[in-house]
Amino acid sequence: MITAMTAIGSGELTGKGFLGRIVYIPENHTDFIFSVIGEEYGFIGACVVITLYFILIYHLTKVALSLHDPFSVYVCTGIIAMISFHVFENIGMNIQLLPITGIPLPFISYGGSSLFSNMLAIGLIFSMKFHHRTYMFASDDED
Repeated sequence: MITAMTAIGSGELTGKGFLGRIVYIPENHTDFIFSVIGEEYGFIGACVVITLYFILIYHLTKVALSLHDPFSVYVCTGIIAMISFHVFENIGMNIQLLPITGIPLPFISYGGSSLFSNMLAIGLIFSMKFHHRTYMFASDDED
């Protein structure tokens, strides 16, 4: 865990470049991928990754707010909460704010089942968005 913080700190502002790692981190492609990003691409690269996650969560929230079916809204909210929690837990684990739990960083960490389930969740949200129908003469107060 100390090596993860050392790796993030050694990246400084711009990082050491792709595959320019010096600090040895065990299992760096799974649980500690954010520390590798911080070392190779520096503070700027880490901020870009965090910004991309904020953009993803923002757009998923916009989709959830545009749906009118309560079931679809609940499913979208659950998926947004799952992705947000995984991002928060993994980054907090890498910077020693939270304990090491083994939760992968969505869409970046190595692992087939994690990537598959995240892609399936995003596909489910897209499916709910594209199958949402707005009728011309429907009233807004359908309860």
